[in-house]
Amino acid sequence: MHKLIQVRYQNNDEGIIDDVTLNELIMSNKIRQFYRPSENRWIDLNNDSIRIRANGYMGPERRKSLKDKEEQKPDGLLSRFFKRRSTEKALSAQDWFEQGFAHLYNMADPYEAIRAFALSIQLDPSNARAYLNRGIAYERVNNEQQAFEDYSKAIQLLPQDAKVYYVRGMLLWRSGRHSRALADLKKSADMGYKLAVDFFTHREIARSWGSQSEAAFRST
Repeated sequence: MHKLIQVRYQNNDEGIIDDVTLNELIMSNKIRQFYRPSENRWIDLNNDSIRIRANGYMGPERRKSLKDKEEQKPDGLLSRFFKRRSTEKALSAQDWFEQGFAHLYNMADPYEAIRAFALSIQLDPSNARAYLNRGIAYERVNNEQQAFEDYSKAIQLLPQDAKVYYVRGMLLWRSGRHSRALADLKKSADMGYKLAVDFFTHREIARSWGSQSEAAFRST
């Protein structure tokens, strides 16, 4: 089982993420702190002695840096052969995406899905679908902040996809941020996404029933 880590985002929301996503969030400055069990305390990213002493740190981004340097070293024919065989066996971004999709929708294992999508993103940061589906997985494990971050990244990469606006809008709606939700849902509806259109149709019906029905609709 891969390692799960508790983090604090820049807005002070907390959530559980996997170790691959942690490195991604550190590099993009999306979090303020993470909890390090070995020290039994929250680590401030601006004052982390282990990360400051980079030569001794072996976290994901440090391992990647060392691997890149190692691959640049000249080597012999035999080592190049084994390196090529190893590379051939490695999973591609699409392979990891398909694994994540299967874990999320066929096996109902959101944590394994999260890690697979994270590895897909690591190999192909432009894959909007990986962000979208990882956001859905994070929403299923109640990390709404990371779901929001992933949906927002998917929108940035694929701004003409009506579904992504709808998914983010519904997340915002369920968390009570109705004005922001309506902006996303309206954009999705304007682009012709049926579920978004239905949302506004049902909302108008609720309004016609009176204020009590509208309040009940807002609670859904």
